[in-house]
Amino acid sequence: MAISTREHPAPMLLVLVFRWCAFAWMAIVAAIGGQVREQAAAVAVAALVATLGWTVWLTLAAVRRSGLALAIDLALAVGLVVAGGFFHPAQHVLTNHPSVTGAYPMAAVAAWAVVRRVSGGLLAGAVVAAALPFAYALNRAPLAELSFSQSLTMTASGLSYVLVGAAVGTASRQFHRLAQALARSSSEAARLAERDELAARIHDDMLQHLALLQRKGMDLAARGDVRPGELRALMAEVRAQEKALRDMVVSGTMVAPHGSACLTAALEKLPGTYGDLAVQVLASGSVVLPDNVVDEIIAAVKEALTNVVKHAQATQAWVSVLEEDSGLTVFVRDNGIGFTFSEEKVRAAGRLGLLLSVRARIERIGGTVAINGRPGRGTEIELRLPG
Repeated sequence: MAISTREHPAPMLLVLVFRWCAFAWMAIVAAIGGQVREQAAAVAVAALVATLGWTVWLTLAAVRRSGLALAIDLALAVGLVVAGGFFHPAQHVLTNHPSVTGAYPMAAVAAWAVVRRVSGGLLAGAVVAAALPFAYALNRAPLAELSFSQSLTMTASGLSYVLVGAAVGTASRQFHRLAQALARSSSEAARLAERDELAARIHDDMLQHLALLQRKGMDLAARGDVRPGELRALMAEVRAQEKALRDMVVSGTMVAPHGSACLTAALEKLPGTYGDLAVQVLASGSVVLPDNVVDEIIAAVKEALTNVVKHAQATQAWVSVLEEDSGLTVFVRDNGIGFTFSEEKVRAAGRLGLLLSVRARIERIGGTVAINGRPGRGTEIELRLPG
């Protein structure tokens, strides 16, 4: 079971919640705090509208982690810091009055920290902190004449952005590691549970059937005069158990890629469609081929089985698949009267299905057909495709 490497959404969702809280704080301070100059009210309104639009877009969009989104987010954060210095009353930054734009830039720093971990958080925090002197200048704060405590306040404000970036980046990294560890633990637990269930099914079902088949085989061996029908019945049960075990181990239905199909799955639909002729498909694993190749092989096999019904006087037919490095071979064998194959005699008898519907189909997809007739011992048709 593969472990997902996708980021867990929880940290970014927490950042989004913080954004909305920070925007609510901006709106409240701007509305009732008296912290905006009348001459710059339009700039404050524009900042609020831009922040609201960006927050709504981030809430609805699915690209919160893209590089472009992070860049725009950081640019907006810097813009808010600088705009705050412009529309706040003169030297507002030197007072203890609440700032309209102070909290929201923290969300951009946190977003960078979630996506880019500690290094991204430190970078974003440093960029926002670097905008503070420009905000002070626009707010008419005399940078060259700041007291020690005022300089310390500005420095602390800048460091707060950097520290938030480092703290959130560290927490996000640890959260991601814990989420990955939990996913691995869950995957391992599911794998062990699946293994235990499979072991129980094999013990309760397969082993009992195999023990029964062993007893039947020993009984036949002890008796000595084994009739062909009894041996065929025993082998049929062995093949049924082999198929059941394969289906149990290879759980789930094989989904072929677009434009392809599973040959073995298509062949397994053939038994039961030829009246009294018992058709058995002997194939293990999934053989995936292009759609047109599977269609031609199935049509050729169907025509071969139709010929068995019409001419072979057979009671049993076997369809088997052999996949090797050199290519693929499909065998159609029956227990009928058999015959010595001669193309001239087949044409003279009007039995053109073998030539037109079997050989021609396989040759169209680059394969060859070999017909091995054995008078009194059935017939075997080999459909060969190169690797």
